[in-house]
Amino acid sequence: MDVDPSDVEGAMEKALRVLNAASQTRSGLGRKLERAGYSVPTVNEACNRVEAMGYVNDRAYAEATLSKRQRQGRGVKLIASELRHKGIDSELVDEILRELSVEGEVERAAELAGKLLSRHDDEPLVRQREHVMGGLLRRGYTPWVAKRALEKASALDS
Repeated sequence: MDVDPSDVEGAMEKALRVLNAASQTRSGLGRKLERAGYSVPTVNEACNRVEAMGYVNDRAYAEATLSKRQRQGRGVKLIASELRHKGIDSELVDEILRELSVEGEVERAAELAGKLLSRHDDEPLVRQREHVMGGLLRRGYTPWVAKRALEKASALDS
């Protein structure tokens, strides 16, 4: 089926089908519509309409992703990178991340550090610390948060 690149109604229908399958960022929806063959002005108009209808909300998408990734044990660096990659405006990402508690981040990291420590409790202390720091850094925690979390988990472990 050929697509008329200037068919705004067709682009709206496609946008609603895409959004019915999974929530999207505005830029992610735009990319999908462009890949489907719609022109940039048509894509912009369709995105404006679905956004006005409340079907696309980058802030809500970012907050939901942040919450989900935190529950999965991810740090803010990794989450911020993912949100920017999904097309969320950097200023919006920074604003949402500023609302987070640093102590909450350390608590989540300490919980994960405790689990990582228990996996390596048969190894020398230095090696345990290397495993935990590496695991926390790979999951997107900043070095400062990872260090505090390791100290906190080690204190609880002793």
